[in-house]
Amino acid sequence: MSKMQLWKQRFFYGATDMAGNLIWQIVGLYLLFYYTTVMGISPAFAGTLFFVVRIIDAFDGVVYGFLIDHTHSEFGKARPYFLWFGIPLGILTMLLFFNPSFGGNKVIQLTWVSVIYTLFSLVYSGANTPITAILPSLTKDPDERTNLASARMVMTNIGTAVIGAITLPMVAQLGGKNAEKGWLIWGVIIGIAIIALFLGAFANLREKDDIVAETEDAPEIKGHLSVKDSLKGAAKNKPWLILSASFILLQTFWMMRLQTAVYYLTYVSHQPALVGAFNGLVIVAVIGNVSVPFLSKFMKHRNVMILAMVTFAFGELLMAFKNIPLLFIGNVIALVAMGAAFSIAFVMIADTVEYSRSELHIDEPGILSAVPMVGAKLGMGLAGLISGWLLSWGGFNAAAKVQGAKAVTAIATNFIWVPVVLALVIGGILYVWYQLDESKIASAKAAKEAEKKLNEENA
Repeated sequence: MSKMQLWKQRFFYGATDMAGNLIWQIVGLYLLFYYTTVMGISPAFAGTLFFVVRIIDAFDGVVYGFLIDHTHSEFGKARPYFLWFGIPLGILTMLLFFNPSFGGNKVIQLTWVSVIYTLFSLVYSGANTPITAILPSLTKDPDERTNLASARMVMTNIGTAVIGAITLPMVAQLGGKNAEKGWLIWGVIIGIAIIALFLGAFANLREKDDIVAETEDAPEIKGHLSVKDSLKGAAKNKPWLILSASFILLQTFWMMRLQTAVYYLTYVSHQPALVGAFNGLVIVAVIGNVSVPFLSKFMKHRNVMILAMVTFAFGELLMAFKNIPLLFIGNVIALVAMGAAFSIAFVMIADTVEYSRSELHIDEPGILSAVPMVGAKLGMGLAGLISGWLLSWGGFNAAAKVQGAKAVTAIATNFIWVPVVLALVIGGILYVWYQLDESKIASAKAAKEAEKKLNEENA
């Protein structure tokens, strides 16, 4: 593959996650804020809604993963899902911010909000599960997989940086004094962008036939299993189980931090004008993204993640001092760390897929690659529940410009203290229990390929 083709593949692979994260970032950063301050929904209801929907669709990523493993089409196994679910996701993004008053009937309005949010979440999984599932099929070169994962996160963070920085100004510009109108128009714009990015990825990505043939020609490798056998195989994959638990915790604290940043700057630091600049700093996560291919040459993937978690915790703690320079310095450190964390996480998932093939002789990349979606959904649900109820416990009042001491404590707990604790827990879990050595797997695979080539030459 030429350099031009490599960069084209990296760009459009990154475009898939950029598409999904345009709306995921808005949901993470602003949906709780939008529901509570624009629509007047209580934080307890909003938090409970997030949690209930996560219970409903927590494992839909596993279902989509199973479907991907059993999909046979002219477009491949994972690629067609970008077409089938990318367009509906764009439409539901628009509907997410289209909330009629229904003549002032609050019950009907809350029902509408609940239904649209549930549908959005289900479709989101269908569009995003194949992003990780397709990675092992794009290349069998482990270094290029790392490059693709880094490109994915670079594109993601460029998109999320723009969203974080300009969403509130754009809503104000588009809606003027009518916040609902501004959010609706902005939702339509984002929905169109999502559709365009997924269609571009569908048109330009290709799953490699030689990788599929390699699996089919190896009779000892089992594929196309039943749901029961697929789950049994996954349960035997200890590194995958540990990574799955870590990913859920990762998404929980990250979503808590995202959705309470606007509260922290507004009510704790008393700097609401800095929200856009603060959220826009997510662009620095690109530094963490591009550092992963370098770090992974000298460190095990597990150790890269542990380093990222410790660095993130340090950055978070700096923001507890309520000093504006430290607030931004801490944010930069935390975001760079998370850029590395998410990039290496997707590489580690591909490692567990390869481990399953080489050590367990099971080829079910769709099921195993559902980790990000399951983790994101469960994490978002837990984050919404914890954040919403903490705000309610603190007596948060959306109509008050100044919050009470208890509400300030609840916001700080959401934004700083829970993320710090969970980040250190993840580092500890990986240090003690995650023992997968990707270099050994790669060496064993290379040896098998060399032996196969030698046998073919001698035949």
